[in-house]
Order: sequence, then C-alpha cells, then structure tokens
Amino acid sequence: MNIYGKRIHFIGIGGISLSCLAKISLSKGAIVSGSDISINEETKTLESLGVKIFYKHEEGNVLGVDIVVYSSAIKEDNVELQKAQKLGLTILKRAEFLAKIAGEYKTTIAISGSHGKTTTTAMVANLLILAGLNPTVHLGGEYSKIGGNTLIGGNDYFVTEACEYKDNFLYLSPQISVCLNVCADHLDYFKNLQNLRCSFKKFINLNKNGVVICNADDDFLANLNSNLTFSMENRGDVCAVNIYEYTAGKFAFDVICDGATLGNIKLNVYGKHNIFNALATICVGNALNIDFNIIKNSLEEFSGVDRRFQEVGEINGAKIIIDYAHHPDEIKSSIFSAKMIAKNKVIAVFQPHTYTRTQSFMGEFAKSLSLADRVGVYKIYPAREEKIEGVSNITLSNEVNKIKKISSYLNDYVELIAFINSKCKKGNVVLILGAGDYVSVVKELKFDQKA
Repeated sequence: MNIYGKRIHFIGIGGISLSCLAKISLSKGAIVSGSDISINEETKTLESLGVKIFYKHEEGNVLGVDIVVYSSAIKEDNVELQKAQKLGLTILKRAEFLAKIAGEYKTTIAISGSHGKTTTTAMVANLLILAGLNPTVHLGGEYSKIGGNTLIGGNDYFVTEACEYKDNFLYLSPQISVCLNVCADHLDYFKNLQNLRCSFKKFINLNKNGVVICNADDDFLANLNSNLTFSMENRGDVCAVNIYEYTAGKFAFDVICDGATLGNIKLNVYGKHNIFNALATICVGNALNIDFNIIKNSLEEFSGVDRRFQEVGEINGAKIIIDYAHHPDEIKSSIFSAKMIAKNKVIAVFQPHTYTRTQSFMGEFAKSLSLADRVGVYKIYPAREEKIEGVSNITLSNEVNKIKKISSYLNDYVELIAFINSKCKKGNVVLILGAGDYVSVVKELKFDQKA
C-alpha cells in the first residue's frame, strides 16, 4: 500500500495505536490529520510534527481526504465516519491499516497474548536495535529507549503488538508469530473462553511458512502447532532453569536451548512473570540467528515500559508503583511482585476498566485485590461503553470486603489523592493499578526529594 502523498485522516488519533500509525504514515510521506475529543501527550507530539488535529468530530474534518482510519473506540454513527462513507472515501479499521503497513516490511514480528504484549514487544524491539537490525516498531505503550510508542527504522523488520480484541490480529500476516498466553478476556466481544481460544488458533494458523513461537506452559497453546516453544517447567525448546530472586522482586535464570546451557540472565524488571516475556524474546532471537550474548545484553539492560510495574517515586518512604494491570491475573501478579519488595504493607489502588469487564470479572477482581493489605477502588473508566446499572466501584469494593474487610471506594479525584497520601508510610508499596485515566493522579502527588 503506497501512501506517499496521500491524505490520511485518523479518527481517534490520540489513541496509543493510532498515534503510532500516524507517525509511521508521516515517515512514509503521507499528509496526516486527525481528530480526538481531548488533548493528550500523543496529540501534542503529533501537532509538533505538523499534524493538523481537530478536537471536535465534524463532517468538515474529512473533506479533501483520501483515506480514513478509525479505532475500535469509534462508533459507526460517528459523523466523520458517516461523511467519509457518503463521499466514497477509502475507510479502514485500525487493524486493517496496521496490516497494510506491516505488509510493506520483509519480516513482521507479531506479539500476541492476553498479558505481556507491550513488555515483550519492547523487549524484542530492544533486541533488534542492539543486533543492528534497525526495526520499525508499533508499540501499545511508552518505551523510553525508542522515545515513546514508535520507532521509525528500516524496511526489513516490523515489530508490532497483535491485539486479539474484535479479532483485530487476524488481519496480520506475520513471518514470526509469538503467543505468550491465553486467558479469558474481552468477553464483551468473545462471549466465552472457547471463542477466544478459537481466535488465537486462527491467528497462529495464519503463519503458514514462518516461525510460530508459543508458551509450552500454557495448556491451550501447548497443543497448537508451533516451531519454537518456551517454558519455565522444562517443557519447551527454550527453558528457564535454576530460577532465583537475585534482588528483591527481580529474577535470574539459566537458559537451556535444546538441552544445551547457553548462559545466565539477570532481568532488570520486577516480577517472575517477566521470565516468560524474556523467554519469548530469546526465541525470536534464535529465529533470527542473533548471537546469545547480544540477546543476554539486551534483556539485562531492559528496564521496562512506562506503566508496567513502573516505580515513579517515594512518598514518606513508601514506594509508588503504577501498573497497567486491568485483568484479575495481572492484578494478582502485580500484588505478588509488590510483596517481594515491600518491607511493610501493600496497598492496591485500582480503577476498573469498562463496565462489561468489571461485570464479567467482578468475583475474580475481588479475589485478586483481596491479596493486598488495603484496597481503594476508584470510579470505573468507561472507555467506549455506556453505564451498566448495578456495576460500579462501590459494587466491587463491597465484593472485596466480603472476602476481607480492607476496601474503600473512591468517587472523585480528591478522595483518590487523599487515600493514596494516607497510605504512604515507610516500607509500604502503593500500587496504582488500571488502564484508565487514573495515571494523571501521579502528577498531583508530592514525592520525596532524592538526596
């Protein structure tokens, strides 16, 4: 798809994926515009690059445009989308446009899975950078090594997250496919785990002649066709053995490949779950014939992606950590990781993401949150959804209290800040969890000054 000189308009351009695609389009010579309902860091960056952004959805925004791209958050009755249809413009879903962009590269490396996509995509990107392969990267988060969510590289390697929501990853045609894990999620679309698994199987089967990398410790993935597998249970082609915690919350392990010990790796990111992400990255390195020493160095220097168990400072000696965790399994993992580094209590502050997700996982969220010593549940971030009666932060807080009376509900920003500050005592870890707009609270906190 040659987009040089084409006028491309992105509806929802402030989103993490569309903003990335807008930057890549600019690099390919397209004339880019977009619309969104609010200003954020991504829209500011795009404006600094010369992109015209409208902060109101209006029909006139698509006049003179060749291609319109829209995100999953945009509804079919959007005025710009409807006008584009009337004008007969080329209209593409985000996933369709991503696939067309990816198709221009010799090798697309697509990272899928219910959890860990962003971190693993960044790990793989870092590996390819250190190996001198000059990748172009489409990331669903902010990674300081590449200056944000986008890296414009050469035309040989394209590294991207492959999101399963609405079967979006089925548009891709990767040469290297990675699947980290499959857990019940996005049930507003898939309805049940069986449908979700069917979608992942289709994704894996898309790759006919390339390399498929799967987690052998995931019972579902272990039974699918793959070329390379990884494991912490000595079940895969690439395994982590002799796993140990070399410092609070950070792990080291020996790497075995086809029975041969390659060496030891000390991860610089918190959490045992990151061993899986590292193993997947090692498999990608093996598929590309990258020397193990380069793989080792890339993983040991990798310090994480923004909002993925990211320590942002201390208040009264309490560590403040923000984490994108918005699924019960992710919350559980985050709390376990926090307990490894806490010298006192772990406080979980959680903003549920969407009403349907909160409704589907109400009991599971309560169980995961109850692992903390104290819990604050902030008001639900609705994203693309309308309110569901009887589903709220109050409901979830009450469910937590049925298990262990440790939860409070927080209905506004003032209550949120007050709750966080009240729990900042020496040795505590305060986890601020969720995928919503809660993260802006960090800017309002007064951190301890470093000596």
